[in-house]
Amino acid sequence: MINWLRENFGTLTLSFLLAIAAWVAAISTRDPIQEQAYPEPLPILYRGLQENLLLTGDVPEQAEAVLRAPLSVWEALVPSDIQVVADLEGLGGGRHRIALKVLLQRRAVQVTALDPATIEITLEPLVSKTVGLRMEIIGEPAPDYEAEEPALDLQEVTVSGPKSLVDRVDAAEIHLDLTNRQRPIDQELQIIPVDFEGQPVEGLTLSAESVRVSLQITKRENIRRLVVVPIIEGREELEAEGWYRLVRIVHDPPEVAVFSEDPEALEALPGYVQTLPIDVSNVTETIERWVPLDLPQGFSLIGVQSIKVTVEIEPIMTTTAISRPVEVEGLGYGLYAYPSPEQVGLILSGPAAVLDTLTPEQVHVVVDVSTLPVGTHVLEPQILDVPESVTYDAPTPATIEVVLTFVERPTSTPTPSP
Repeated sequence: MINWLRENFGTLTLSFLLAIAAWVAAISTRDPIQEQAYPEPLPILYRGLQENLLLTGDVPEQAEAVLRAPLSVWEALVPSDIQVVADLEGLGGGRHRIALKVLLQRRAVQVTALDPATIEITLEPLVSKTVGLRMEIIGEPAPDYEAEEPALDLQEVTVSGPKSLVDRVDAAEIHLDLTNRQRPIDQELQIIPVDFEGQPVEGLTLSAESVRVSLQITKRENIRRLVVVPIIEGREELEAEGWYRLVRIVHDPPEVAVFSEDPEALEALPGYVQTLPIDVSNVTETIERWVPLDLPQGFSLIGVQSIKVTVEIEPIMTTTAISRPVEVEGLGYGLYAYPSPEQVGLILSGPAAVLDTLTPEQVHVVVDVSTLPVGTHVLEPQILDVPESVTYDAPTPATIEVVLTFVERPTSTPTPSP
C-alpha cells in the first residue's frame, strides 16, 4: 500500500488540485467575485477625540470605497456593514493628517480603494468666556409716544467653542426695533455674539439663546395725530393743452404728530393738516419734493418736519397718420431710379406734446441703392429722423419696387381739363 502511494503520489496530488480547481470554478460560476464602487458615500466616524478639543474648519464627512466580494455578499451589504473610521486617539491641538481605516462587519469582503485615503483635520481647544449683553435699538416709537429704559432678565452670557472663535467675541448683542411702536414690549430676543467690529461670530454655543426684554412705551401729553393733505396747484394749466396729465399723488408719512401747550387749541384743529402748495403747471415728468406743513402759530411737529410728496405725471399718448415721398440714396452716376409707389403712409405713435409739433417734412422715407445693379429691385424702406419717443409700424406698403436704369423716363404732363 505504501509503495502504491509512493508510486501514485504525483497523480493523486494532481487529482486533488484539479478537484479543488473544479470546486472553485463551480463556486465562482454560481457566486462570482465582483469588484466595484459601493453605491453610497460612507460617513466618516471620528473616534477618540479628547473632551477638551473640538474639530474645526472644513471637516470631511464622507468617503467612497471600492470593494471586492462575491455577488451573494454584495446583495446583502448595507452601509452599517462598512465603517470608515478616523482615529483621533492621543492627538492634541493643531493640524493633523490621518489615515482612514475601514472596519468590515462581513467576511469575504475586501477594500481595494478608499477616497480619500487620508484626511487633514484641525483640532482646537474647547474654551468658554462670559461677555456682557449689549442692546442695539433700531428706530424710534411713533412721534407722539416715548420709550422708557428697557429691562433685561440677563446681563451677561457665556459663549463656548473653539478658541479661535471665542477669542474673537467682544460682546453679545440683542436688536430691539422700536420703529413706530405705540405699545409696551415684553418679548424674547435672540442673542448674537459679535466681534470687535460688530460682526456676528457663528459656530459657538451660548449659555442662553435669548433674553426677555420688557419696555414701557407711553403716550406723550398735548400731542394729536393729524392726517396730511398735500396741496397741488397748477393742475388745470398742466392738462389744458392735452399733452400731460397728473396720474397720482403719494406722500409719506400719511400722518404727523402735532404738539401744542394749549390742549383746547389742539383739540380745535381739524383732523388734517395741509402742506404748502406744490406748483405743477410747468412740470412735464414725475417729481418728488420735501414740503413743509402749513401749521398755525403755536403748534409744532414732533419727529418729522417735512413731508415727501411724489407727484406722478405722464405724457398723454396719441397717434397720427402721415404720407411721405420715397427718397432714393446712393444712386450711381448716369443712373435713374423710379420707385413705385412714390409715396408711403406711416402711422406714428407717441406723446401728444411731440406729435403735435412734429411736421411731416421732418420724417424721411429712404431706400438705399448704392450697391445695386441696373434692374428691378424690391426694397424695404428706412424711416429716418423720427424722435426717440415716437414709434411707428411698418410703412404702407412695407416694400418698394425700385427700377434702376440708364434711360430717363419722360415726365408725364397732365391733360388739361376742358
